[in-house]
Amino acid sequence: MLRRGLPLSAPLAILFVAGGHYLGWATAFDVLIQITSPSSTSVPALAYVLSITGWLLVPGLVGAVTGYFVSNSVTSRRQTPLAKAFPPPGDANG
Repeated sequence: MLRRGLPLSAPLAILFVAGGHYLGWATAFDVLIQITSPSSTSVPALAYVLSITGWLLVPGLVGAVTGYFVSNSVTSRRQTPLAKAFPPPGDANG
């Protein structure tokens, strides 16, 4: 996951660090998650880029991470034999 997710998350991290440096960390986070308007910051151009990036990429990153963990969970359950997962009623081993 890290090898495939790094190319997508690295530009977001770089942009967030730049936003934190020029706008302040709290303001950059608020702009990224759409709490604060980009036009009310000290560097609106950077804030607009951060805001649009947050609007487009953050849901995709969250969905990708969630999908990865759900896929791993489903794969591990598929390897469990059906008789062990659903023992017959009255079976002492289940």
